[in-house]
Amino acid sequence: MMLSLAAFAGSAFAVGLFYAAWRTHQPTTGRLIKGFAVGLMLVSLWLWCLEHGPELGACYAVVAFSLQAWTWIYLARQRIDKDIKRVVLPFESGMQWPGASHLTLRLLKAAACIFLCAISAMLLTVVWTTTLPMDKVDQIALGIYTMPVLWGAFVYWLCADNTEWRPVISVSVIGALSYLLIYSV
Repeated sequence: MMLSLAAFAGSAFAVGLFYAAWRTHQPTTGRLIKGFAVGLMLVSLWLWCLEHGPELGACYAVVAFSLQAWTWIYLARQRIDKDIKRVVLPFESGMQWPGASHLTLRLLKAAACIFLCAISAMLLTVVWTTTLPMDKVDQIALGIYTMPVLWGAFVYWLCADNTEWRPVISVSVIGALSYLLIYSV
């Protein structure tokens, strides 16, 4: 229990150091603080793994680091928002609804983001986790952690690309090849 508390406190302090390094205006001091923060994060990861074993320790470390980082971001955002003066923009009277073709294209893109990217990410995750020489429990855990990241990457690519159909075709091909690799064996 004490190791878990020390790991949690160490990771919170490391995330705070990263925030302090980001806020500093001196590059050498920032690098020194970041180096110390990375070392503290590694010590925290080691403490988590020592207390709960490598699988659960790594899971706890990832969850603790991300929750603490989002907490720091939220608190910094609250402090920054108080200092910003809001500007009231005048109402723009010339706004119109988008055309039917533009609206249809946006609805198709939203459907591709939700369904096509999710299915392709799921199939690709199954393919690459089953090819790794790991226990089934580790494969499932790795799939649980990486599938949302792949889904997010596919959605980001689909939304950020200037051409409408290049990412849709590529993600479709990735999904089809993954399907064939899973069910052809």
